[in-house]
Amino acid sequence: MPAPDAAPEWLKVGELSRRTGVTVRALHHYDSLGLLRPSARSEGGYRLYGRDDVARLHGIQTLRRMGVPLAEVARLLDGSAGSLQAVLAQQIQALDREIERTRALRDRLGVMQLVLAGGGEPAIDDWLSSLAMMGTLERYFSADELRRAFEGLARCAAEWPPLVREIRAMMERQVPPHGVELQPLLQRWIDLASRWMQGDQALLDRWGRMLREQPGLPLRGGIDRALLGYVDEAIRQRRAVIARHLGPELLPRLQACRPHWQALVARGLRLMEEGVPPEAPAARALAREWQALMQRTVGDDAALRERLLAAYADEPLLQAGLPLTPALRRYVEQATAA
Repeated sequence: MPAPDAAPEWLKVGELSRRTGVTVRALHHYDSLGLLRPSARSEGGYRLYGRDDVARLHGIQTLRRMGVPLAEVARLLDGSAGSLQAVLAQQIQALDREIERTRALRDRLGVMQLVLAGGGEPAIDDWLSSLAMMGTLERYFSADELRRAFEGLARCAAEWPPLVREIRAMMERQVPPHGVELQPLLQRWIDLASRWMQGDQALLDRWGRMLREQPGLPLRGGIDRALLGYVDEAIRQRRAVIARHLGPELLPRLQACRPHWQALVARGLRLMEEGVPPEAPAARALAREWQALMQRTVGDDAALRERLLAAYADEPLLQAGLPLTPALRRYVEQATAA
């Protein structure tokens, strides 16, 4: 064995162990197997490892982490460069999978944190029910969707209980799901649910499907299955009225534009209450925004536009949800003409 060059690039076995985390015993074992022999020895007979030895040790540890037996490690390292390149590629893929599993676990724990949020130290029953709930939720939603849902719920959590109490009072008074007096509350429910899911109707529909298909899933905020069924039926009947007048294809556009219509209708009613004449600048500005929003809602279909206006004029159920009164319609028409 050649004598070493007197240079700090040589490492004794203890230093190599300290800097790599591989035990001295393992390094001695690798030497005995001929897997990693030191390239030199000191005058005192100490093992000395150089750069190539460190590179080979890296290959050994990489393969061992993949579960490759030591006998196979030697064959791979002593084979072609292509074999080692393939091994490194496999290790990178394995690490990528591990990173993905770690990220998924982190996401799951983050959602669990949101599920358990509410203060206090969770009891074992809280953990068990939350774990069971997570198992159900994860069958319907990705971790990112669950995070969005629970973060959105936290933002509007204070608004649900009073609305639920008002709807429950209607239900206990046996107001039918198509009852006109229920519609403003129903519209508040629809708008709040839309804000909860940040306008993602598909996500909201999937959440509703999960609740229908999983009757054992716990509900919060004073909601129970009876109230949920009452609201579902009211929404179904409301949608049926819209579909009968306008066709089901318009419903998504109406839902997307609804917050803008609410703001515009409220502005128009306020202008009328304040006695602002249709020819006033504020009324004309309202009319311009009205026409632009109508264009977004129905496009260039003049017939559909008339059907939309007629539906809100003729259907008390729709009028109660969005007070587009004949008087307001005339006001906007006069402002448009002005």
